Amino acid sequence: MAKFNPKQTQYYVQTLQEVLQNTQDTADHVAPFFVKLDEAKQAGKVAEMDKAEFGEIKAEFDDAVSAYQKNAQTLAGLKVPVRFMGVHTIMAKAYKDYAAATAMMADALNEKDQTINEADFAQSEKNQETFLTKIQAQVAKIFGA
Repeated sequence: MAKFNPKQTQYYVQTLQEVLQNTQDTADHVAPFFVKLDEAKQAGKVAEMDKAEFGEIKAEFDDAVSAYQKNAQTLAGLKVPVRFMGVHTIMAKAYKDYAAATAMMADALNEKDQTINEADFAQSEKNQETFLTKIQAQVAKIFGA
């Protein structure tokens, strides 16, 4: 049986907290761009948006995807204390899926035509919500909430 290693647990928890904080910071940063795009979608004016503005939104979405993919890699490569193995495996998979769902949303934006693949965009929103819920459930187990 593996011995309890408090330093490993401390490093794990600290790294997990950094990933979660980075996720929140990324979401907070991209939210105003999402809102701007959503308002244009609701008004049926995506095609009328300033090209530079639409391009900036697409770039911000792509940056968020990169941040989430990097976080997913961090979680996948993390040395996990034995007592968190099962929970971490579920969380890391859900986080990878969350990053993929976010990529689907970014890919739904066609910068050249200034259009949105509505079906992919809507599916991405549903998937992100599903995977975020799974991530939060596992995090709550790890932190004993």
